[in-house]
Amino acid sequence: MEPKLPQILLVFTSLLLSEVVKGSNESKRLIKDLFETDSYSKLVRPVINESTPVLVTFELYLASINDVNEKFQTITTMVWLTQRWTDEYLMWDPQKYNNISTFRIPSTMLWLPDTVLYNKRSGDNAQLMKTETLMIVNSDGSVDWSAPLTFVSQCKINVYYYPFDTQKCDMVFGSWQHDARYIDYPIHEADASEQEPNGEWETLGMVGLRKANEFSCCPGKVYPDLTFTLRIRRKPLFYVVNLVIPCALISAMSMVEFILPCNSGEKVSLGITVLLSLTVFMLVVAENMPATSDDIPILARYYITTIFLVSFSTFMTVLVLNLHHRRYPMPKWMKEIFLGVLAQVLCINVDKKRRGAGTYNIGLPSRGHHIELMPTASGTAAEMEFMLKQEELSATGPGHGHGHNHSHQNNAPINSRTGPITWKDRIHLEILNNIRYLAGRYAEKAHEEQTINEWQGVAKVMDRFFLCIYVVCVVVMDGVMGMQILRKDPDHPS
Repeated sequence: MEPKLPQILLVFTSLLLSEVVKGSNESKRLIKDLFETDSYSKLVRPVINESTPVLVTFELYLASINDVNEKFQTITTMVWLTQRWTDEYLMWDPQKYNNISTFRIPSTMLWLPDTVLYNKRSGDNAQLMKTETLMIVNSDGSVDWSAPLTFVSQCKINVYYYPFDTQKCDMVFGSWQHDARYIDYPIHEADASEQEPNGEWETLGMVGLRKANEFSCCPGKVYPDLTFTLRIRRKPLFYVVNLVIPCALISAMSMVEFILPCNSGEKVSLGITVLLSLTVFMLVVAENMPATSDDIPILARYYITTIFLVSFSTFMTVLVLNLHHRRYPMPKWMKEIFLGVLAQVLCINVDKKRRGAGTYNIGLPSRGHHIELMPTASGTAAEMEFMLKQEELSATGPGHGHGHNHSHQNNAPINSRTGPITWKDRIHLEILNNIRYLAGRYAEKAHEEQTINEWQGVAKVMDRFFLCIYVVCVVVMDGVMGMQILRKDPDHPS
């Protein structure tokens, strides 16, 4: 008769439970034999011979970079820390305990090395020494303690190439109270290949180095420590888009300041507006930088140079406006230099044609005559005095009243006539005086306009000259900054 399936399952379950119960009982007995006797104490180093040092194998695996604070010069990292050592009081024969070779136990029940992070910047080291995790204990006495930890450690930020910088951040671990005679770290391992990607920083690698230090407080004692150096490089795209490109565009706006006509009245206002904009961006950069005088970031130097150039351009604009609005006669040497030499070099057309400022020829095409008018204030008064004297002589002199003489005098010029002055002659004199007055006014205005045009031409030449200087300075500045960025040197320049 074949057994039924439920019976087979019942027998199998019974055998399995018997093994589990047996294994559980053996584990309890093992833990009791190891910890409930007077032979083990978590307060004593786990060595039978007191002169034997505890050799700790230290492994550090980088999980992620949470934050890098340039202002306070700290780095926050999440790591997986593993320490391995041998506890001579935790050895047993697996055959006596149903072949149990490994068990896990809370870290609060075992002795732990007093390993601390020397350059920790926040909190205490309780998380490193008393993190409650399960520890793996093997039959040969080897103990494996692992824990995920978050450290805020000191990191000296080299801001010279900010934001195109590469940083080296150290994490220094070691025993706080035990020297190399009691606790040593002969083997160490570091790995950052499994790190989670960070949007701001790129991890280049992490290496560990063992150092032996002897301090002045404790002569004759050597304290070993492990220094893990993390190399990271900043991703500059965010800063290029939000800080570098706006600064370059604002700097380019200063070139428009030279192209803007002087008559617009907005040249100085544009320069001051650009200067204020750069100052605001400069404050944004300064807020993220540490208050140190050791280095000036390359971005800050770029802003400082740009601010200097914009300030210089505003000063040059004021000088150009001063030349544009001058009214007194221009020195001859200035005409030769600016309107002659510089205007040709800079390819600027300056109207150097000068009209006569003191003589106007009024043409009378109907008769083919020209009257030359000299705008002298004394000419009108002398003419009037001469004509009055001629009138007095004609009234008392010979030949008065003869028709042929009178007709001849009407055809003679006004200033050579000896007959009486008629009402037509007086009207002619008034017209002549008015024309001379207008001619004088127009001559003065023409002379003034010529002077203004000359000064405006000099201002135009100076504006173009300053624009060329500004463009050359901007190109040189960008080239120097670019060469410094392309040096690819993460360390401070010598």
